[in-house]
Amino acid sequence: MNIITWLLLMLVVFLGTTANLSLKYGLYITSPTKGASASIRNLLFSRYFLIWFICYTFMTILWLYVLRTTPLSQAFPILGLMYALIPIASHYLLKEQVLFSQWLGISIIITGVVMVVH
Repeated sequence: MNIITWLLLMLVVFLGTTANLSLKYGLYITSPTKGASASIRNLLFSRYFLIWFICYTFMTILWLYVLRTTPLSQAFPILGLMYALIPIASHYLLKEQVLFSQWLGISIIITGVVMVVH
């Protein structure tokens, strides 16, 4: 895997993480009272939904390019980084609690991705 493919995969992971966080934040921020269920209509017309849509669109296009140039057995495990980055980012940006068992799982995921890459 060359450096361009690696950077594109990292961009796919970053866009996927950003998309998921923006959708969650959009649900949170558009709710009438913080924590209550948000109106789907409010979410659909929020900028966070637009961020989600743009990120997923570009993520999909980049993913298709990566799939054309890289074996799926090499590219797909790297997407697992999203399973690690989303909880980390939600902990720091959305102030969500991450349990010790989740931190352990995150470290296992990152270790697994490193092993697959090498």
